[in-house]
Amino acid sequence: RVTIQSFDWRTLQVVQQEAPQLATVYLSAEQSWKDNIRARDTSSPWTAGLHVSRYNGSVPRMVKAAGGTVWSPYHGEITREAVREAQQAGLKVVVWTVNAPRDIARMLDFGVDGIISDYPDRLRRIVAERGLPLPQPTPVAP
Repeated sequence: RVTIQSFDWRTLQVVQQEAPQLATVYLSAEQSWKDNIRARDTSSPWTAGLHVSRYNGSVPRMVKAAGGTVWSPYHGEITREAVREAQQAGLKVVVWTVNAPRDIARMLDFGVDGIISDYPDRLRRIVAERGLPLPQPTPVAP
């Protein structure tokens, strides 16, 4: 039930070595306000010294090379093709932070494995409307 997520992939590699039973999630963003993938022309410490150019521009390939099993990209930059590529490489794709109903629907259409949202009620409603299985809700108060 514990998942370690980080934009700093070095941290995830340490967790994989020290506590391999814990799931690790490789976060990525390629936005003007945060870019841990393409912001540098050279290898980035954020990506454990890997650079996307060495993987034909493929972030899923880079995550796989870093030892990842779950890739968590910002939802605004993901494509259906990238989801397919990641899943074919054996990665699960969990997008973040998906709040608008139209974006939630688009991510479900893309076939992502998981969605992080600040509005789980919206996410649950859309998932239910599609007839997809839902986990038991977690009470807000004990």
